[in-house]
Amino acid sequence: MCGRFACGLAPDVVRRLSTYMNSQTQETILPPYIDLMSSIQPFRTSWNLPPTSTCLCLISAKHLDETEDSATRVLCSMRWSLVPHYHKGSLNEYKPILNNCRVETIEEKPTFNVPLKNGRRCVILAEGFYEWKQNVPKTPYFIYETEPLINEKHYPNIDTDKILEKIDKDNQGKLPLLAMAGIFDINRNCETDPLYSCTVCTVDASETMLNVHVRMPAILTTQQEIDQWLDFGRYDTEKVLPLLVSHNDIQMYRVTPSVGSTKTNDMNNIRPFIADQNNKTISPNRNTLDSFIIKGKSFEEPTSKNDNIKKTKKTPTKRGQSSIEDYMFKDTKSSRKRFKK
Repeated sequence: MCGRFACGLAPDVVRRLSTYMNSQTQETILPPYIDLMSSIQPFRTSWNLPPTSTCLCLISAKHLDETEDSATRVLCSMRWSLVPHYHKGSLNEYKPILNNCRVETIEEKPTFNVPLKNGRRCVILAEGFYEWKQNVPKTPYFIYETEPLINEKHYPNIDTDKILEKIDKDNQGKLPLLAMAGIFDINRNCETDPLYSCTVCTVDASETMLNVHVRMPAILTTQQEIDQWLDFGRYDTEKVLPLLVSHNDIQMYRVTPSVGSTKTNDMNNIRPFIADQNNKTISPNRNTLDSFIIKGKSFEEPTSKNDNIKKTKKTPTKRGQSSIEDYMFKDTKSSRKRFKK
């Protein structure tokens, strides 16, 4: 399952880290950020993000503008915990907390099956998620896929160019964030603006994850997988559900028990937790991180790269109206007006 995760990065940082190559045009694109929750609950950076909070997601731009190609992405804010389109009345009256959706039954339950059939697939972005070790009280772990960004100089105002250069140099084809597959729905019956809300797809735990818990998010590990999951115009449900499988390529380490309270929200939540024999907390030291990684790999300090990221020349749009490139650098309000809710 996934009941808590961390995203201590500002939307603009996440946006720059979400730079991608459009699979159809082969252009390198910086997705625009659209704050769909601006009038309800704007996104706030958090190292302890619980269900019903606002999170950051990637979706196909075609969901917001029918003239866009389904391969084009938009970064947006959504409520984490799905509120189905059929709910009427106050948001506070909807009691189920649908922060997770089991892949095994996703096609059986109308709450999840309807948005899935409508292509409402999203990628929920995080630095990592938390899980508490079963049968061991107050023992949380931070689980991640790529190098923890907490180790970057000047975190959370990190050098995104350096990170993207490293990925380009290594030809990894990955997003430098944890990309969790999800689905979303749009409720137009609440007393507020149209409500966009999402849920994380979960699968049986991999062998590595079983050290802590029996379930885990369905993680998309490459840009190609993200392309296929988001591009509902070219990839129907039958083609993309096989992407939702457990992955062993994750790492984890123990973090402070204080993360159990949502009132504890600072970057120390994602630092390794160290205790002496008397259970007294010792200041985190990333040099000891390797002793907490369950996977058994040693921790390596990130190295800087001097290679420049390759920029792909953009081709002019053939449409008469503005293209996504025209508004990707505009502020949130002006960008938001372009899309339909």
